[in-house]
Amino acid sequence: MSALKTTFPWIIISLIIMVASHAHADVVTYSLDNVILDDNNAQMFGEFTWTYDVGDFENGDGQFTYLDIPYTAHNHTDLNTTIDVGSSIEITLEGSVHDDGVDITLVLLQPLTATSGSLIDLGESHFEIGGNGFHTGIFLSGNILLSNLSGVEEQPISPMPTNTITNYPNPFNPRTNIVFELDHESIVRLEIFDMRGRSIRTLTQSVHSPGIHSVIWDGTDRHGQSVPSGRYFARMQAGAEIVTQPMMLVR
Repeated sequence: MSALKTTFPWIIISLIIMVASHAHADVVTYSLDNVILDDNNAQMFGEFTWTYDVGDFENGDGQFTYLDIPYTAHNHTDLNTTIDVGSSIEITLEGSVHDDGVDITLVLLQPLTATSGSLIDLGESHFEIGGNGFHTGIFLSGNILLSNLSGVEEQPISPMPTNTITNYPNPFNPRTNIVFELDHESIVRLEIFDMRGRSIRTLTQSVHSPGIHSVIWDGTDRHGQSVPSGRYFARMQAGAEIVTQPMMLVR
């Protein structure tokens, strides 16, 4: 009996510690920063929270508290969202995209953490928005910023890209000179994308020194076939940085 009296308080204390550890959750808040659609440079705004048990960040739960998408009156209360902090954010509205539907994918360049955000992958992210006309394409820029922390110290936000890209002439037919400038030596991948976000040609993928470089695009795809008139995008990835330049081909 004396042994039971001795151990019983420790059993209670252990149970309290176990319950407290499982009950302790933190919440971080992220915001959509400078998320620009290639359709008339419209901007998408939003904020979402990620609630997780300490030590189990990846298996937390996320939800938007604010969401403003161009060309549609739908918001976070009636749109379906799937947040995967390791790879992407999916925003959808069931039904036909041509008839008041929404299908947006924001692919992350790096996993979100409790202390850091991520740039979005401009080559892989895309949108389709219906209801007020039909709008489809890729993004010109975008960042997922860590805007609020609970229980952890806020870390500095990663700097915006310092490399630049442009092209001339623009509009062009059928050739244009794509010029990019690097602030440090990098492995550069320069691709051409169409309006639907499909990669149609890779112009270079190699190490480039700091400074100004240029590459000619002759208006053909990877098979050497001429592409039709329309809007295209030169996307340059230099290390972890990605910059995009819209271009207009007029035949």
